[in-house]
Amino acid sequence: MATATQNHQLLTDYYAAYGDGGPAGLERMANFYTKDKPSYTAGNSALSGETHSPEESLQVMRRLQELSGGNITFAAPPTILVAGDAVVALLVHEKHARTGKSELVVPRLYVYEITDDKISRSFGWQLDSAAFDEYYPL
Repeated sequence: MATATQNHQLLTDYYAAYGDGGPAGLERMANFYTKDKPSYTAGNSALSGETHSPEESLQVMRRLQELSGGNITFAAPPTILVAGDAVVALLVHEKHARTGKSELVVPRLYVYEITDDKISRSFGWQLDSAAFDEYYPL
């Protein structure tokens, strides 16, 4: 089992892997997943729901990039709120831009479970879910 410090670094490296985004950024991030990683994203948007594998998670992230024209960046580096030997919770402020819409900065809370130095499960919540749901309607 990894230490809290190691898991803190794992998530720091995970977000750094996104780099400038795009398909290459997503592929780099996928290297941090266990082979059977599920995820859950709260809300009522086109991007909400459960995934049951890393490939399904990547499909959702690709869809997000498609909807935003690839215009997703971070307003600042993620703030790691707590890191333990099996869980990391962090807050990230994502900047979204879509053609014909104002830029949206949405704070998102993520909780990651860590197994064998890989992300084994993730949960995400938009802290302004209504704005996010409206930005990416079903």
